Amino acid sequence: VQTCALPISVTHHLVAGLQRAQLTFTQVLGQSVSAVAPSAVMVTLPALVLPAAGHTTIAVFVLTALMMTAVGYCITQFSTRMVAVSGLYSYTVKGLGPVPGIAAGWSLVVGYAAAAMASALGAASYIAALLGRVGVPDGKPVIAGLTVLVGGAALILMVRGIRLSARISLAVELFAIVVAGVVLMIAFGGAVTGSTAPAKTVEDAPHSALGFALLLAITSYVGFESASTVAREAQRPFVTVTRAIRWTPLALGALYTFAAVLQATGTIHTGTGSTPIVLALPDSANTLAGALSIAMEVGITASWIACVIGSTTALSRTLFAMGREGLLPDAMGHAHPRYRTPHVALTIAMPVIVAVPVGYLFAAESSRDVLVGLLAVSAHGYIVAYLLVCLATPAFLRRIGELTTVPLVVGLATAATMVAIIIWAALSVASPVWIATAVYSALLAMGLVGFLVRRRTVPDLAERVGVFDETIAGDVFADYNPWEVRR
Repeated sequence: VQTCALPISVTHHLVAGLQRAQLTFTQVLGQSVSAVAPSAVMVTLPALVLPAAGHTTIAVFVLTALMMTAVGYCITQFSTRMVAVSGLYSYTVKGLGPVPGIAAGWSLVVGYAAAAMASALGAASYIAALLGRVGVPDGKPVIAGLTVLVGGAALILMVRGIRLSARISLAVELFAIVVAGVVLMIAFGGAVTGSTAPAKTVEDAPHSALGFALLLAITSYVGFESASTVAREAQRPFVTVTRAIRWTPLALGALYTFAAVLQATGTIHTGTGSTPIVLALPDSANTLAGALSIAMEVGITASWIACVIGSTTALSRTLFAMGREGLLPDAMGHAHPRYRTPHVALTIAMPVIVAVPVGYLFAAESSRDVLVGLLAVSAHGYIVAYLLVCLATPAFLRRIGELTTVPLVVGLATAATMVAIIIWAALSVASPVWIATAVYSALLAMGLVGFLVRRRTVPDLAERVGVFDETIAGDVFADYNPWEVRR
């Protein structure tokens, strides 16, 4: 622990309005975990990586766990030194300047929003599947209506307070992880004892497909950094946020590797033959049967709901910061007078989060197509933000006179590795990925153009972006301790 004297401000600061020192480490960790939706990932993603990675599947998940841990290390170089409600957005501004920072900020907005959209639709799809088991008619209108209900319930929880939504999302996600783990182990046990059909042989993947497998595996971690967006509301934020970001990738890597080992070995016997241990979307013909299918659907539904809360919470804090800076309309920066949450940002964001997947659903052939498309767009936003914050790390430390060899090497090497994987994957993937790339690029361009337009009416906008919390006199008497820094 290193102590340092920070200035104490008695003036109103830019992030005033949000509640301070409310979240424990467990609740901060819940924010990171819920935004990732690990139970949904550990069931579905290994089976998607297997065809591309073959016998290297386990190595792919281990490598990406180490890579995301390196990204987390870069992020903690900021989280031990500043409290920013917009997380990676503010961090990148402090390292690379306003324009790259805006790119990172809008990338995160795209990532969080698209993830929340996909999660709302995913939850609705699985609820519809569960209702269909008791005779409720299924179909797009039912899924659309359930998407609205999921979004409305999540909005109420988030407006009522971060502590309530954090507790609920963590409890829901832990339940979903346990269910997913138990189902995978039961299926694996059946395969090992011979009570189900033997596993299919996994062939070696072509060299060109490994880049896509690595990129796909990276997307299974996106959202873990969202703990940084609730730093203002966390107890001892320099410690709790840093711990959550530091340990979440390692815990996720263990879960995903465990799931990959089981899926590479086990199969489940259904009425139509043997299928890998993976739960397809409810509108697919390859859903699991019987009790395992019901248990898995309940767990994945819970995971998607937690992801809606986690992703939208991070999104609302980023929009709140942009409103305070002047990058977005001032109303975005208003906090609820009683609940101390960014209720305007939440109220504006949630209808969009619901409307886009519902509209997309009626234009697409199936909910699977919508989910895959939204997740692909979301992944672009996250990965670009991670790349920029890795580059910002050595620049930031050099600017404050604290650059050492380790963060320089880790930051540059991680950024270079991510660029190489992106290029490698781009040379071997099909056209739908390019559609997501085009959509993300258009959204990012809109954000940058918006920044240039707002800069004309707010001349000092470039100096105002990247807000972070400041110590105030009241913090001396509160359990906030912003001067307690851990490296």
